[in-house]
Amino acid sequence: MSFLDAAEQVLQETDAPLHPREITERALQGGLIESSGRTPAQTMKAKLSTDILSRNTDSRFMRTDKNRFGLRSWIGRYDEFVADRFQKALLDEEIVVFERSLLDRFVPGPGLHQLSDAASQELLVSLFPMQRRDAEEDLDVIQLVSAFLVRVEDRVATYKRTRRLPEARLHGCYSLLFGGHLNPDDVPPLFSIFDPDVGSMYIQRELREELRFDDPPVMTLKGVLYDTRREVSLQHLAVLYEVSAPANAHIEVGERGFLQQLAFETPAEVEARVDDFENWSELILRQYLLGPR
Repeated sequence: MSFLDAAEQVLQETDAPLHPREITERALQGGLIESSGRTPAQTMKAKLSTDILSRNTDSRFMRTDKNRFGLRSWIGRYDEFVADRFQKALLDEEIVVFERSLLDRFVPGPGLHQLSDAASQELLVSLFPMQRRDAEEDLDVIQLVSAFLVRVEDRVATYKRTRRLPEARLHGCYSLLFGGHLNPDDVPPLFSIFDPDVGSMYIQRELREELRFDDPPVMTLKGVLYDTRREVSLQHLAVLYEVSAPANAHIEVGERGFLQQLAFETPAEVEARVDDFENWSELILRQYLLGPR
């Protein structure tokens, strides 16, 4: 039996994450593997690490903490642990921002707002690139992000945010919104992400990374979203698109390490546990999905 097959069997039997040394000891004791090497535990760790690195979400395994491995089928029971170097790589990406002093030209305050053609054009020409790490520390800039509300008939997609995402302040929260930071390539100078005819073609990179649809969904621009109740949302302005898929659509998570517990719930079901959701989702629920009461 291979080291990986043995690791899978050991983890299935223990039903809990283990250190590579523990996996190896149990595999040797059970006669699942033979090793003449001096450091079979290091061999086991290397094979598990290489499999996760090369196969990504197609791997049978995942890290649940430093030097602890589990089965990827346990997503939902355990968060996937990501090494610090991956978090740093995310923070090193180049994103687009604009000066905070311009914010009141685009939104009068918290909420979902429509932009005029003139305002949307002004916003786009005000954007400039900045390293994400620097933008997180610079309160004089606002980061422009994409946000997608996915609907299937009368239900909306919900999920739990994992600690693999850099925004530690939102770890463990549930959300209605997919998406993320916009890179310079997402906002080409000759096209507008606010154009109802072509805008979705350029802004949907993050959506395609996070969710997979068997058929292209219909995307509709709903406006820009801003909220001041949490520090993380205070630094971001979201371009919100509604994504509509038919009842028989097949939708699955593309980045399982980032998103967990994908479900489709009615607005009433979301409202019943609204305290589990981050503030942007709560705002969208109240202002858009439920409407005036």
